[in-house]
Amino acid sequence: MASQRRAWVILLVILGLELVPFTSTLLLSPPGLIGRLYGLDAVHWPAWVGSFAITCGYIGYTARAFPLVRKSLLTVNSMKLVAVLFAIVTGTVEEVYFRKFLMDWAEQHGQAAISQAALSAIVFGAAHGIWGVFARQWRIAIGAATATAVLGFLLAIVYILAGRQVAPCIWAHMLINLAIEPWLIVAAASASSGKRLLPLS
Repeated sequence: MASQRRAWVILLVILGLELVPFTSTLLLSPPGLIGRLYGLDAVHWPAWVGSFAITCGYIGYTARAFPLVRKSLLTVNSMKLVAVLFAIVTGTVEEVYFRKFLMDWAEQHGQAAISQAALSAIVFGAAHGIWGVFARQWRIAIGAATATAVLGFLLAIVYILAGRQVAPCIWAHMLINLAIEPWLIVAAASASSGKRLLPLS
């Protein structure tokens, strides 16, 4: 199927692009980084509770909004197995860059916490508007950008609640991607080929 081939290309291109910063971050960073990226701690439990709620809420929203995602949540195939690596890599890289690096940079330039969260959300949303480009539909681009901007803002709040530890955000992002990918990519690829798998209202 053409849409699945297109989805494979999208999945592998994104994975390939993000594997570079993922591997360099892990290999070139000081000892203890993995613990800071993925470690669980009870001290910042409100952030972990928020992270869990956001994860469940976003997966539920996506499953409700996208029929293909809802029908395929428990489906396992070769693309889903690659999507496991995709979830780990993209969940880590995007939270490190969109949350930690971007928000810490904003803080260093005198921005208040709410401004840091807003900046993180806007950039995160804009980056994910690319789904509309794949689908060649502006309404999808705007919808994807809006939904992920809201997600980005909520994860930015979690980052602040966690004392600027990025682990709760990474786990939320990984679990969300693990649940909804690659089906969201397949849906976008299907829409770009003219199939009405994505709701437009």
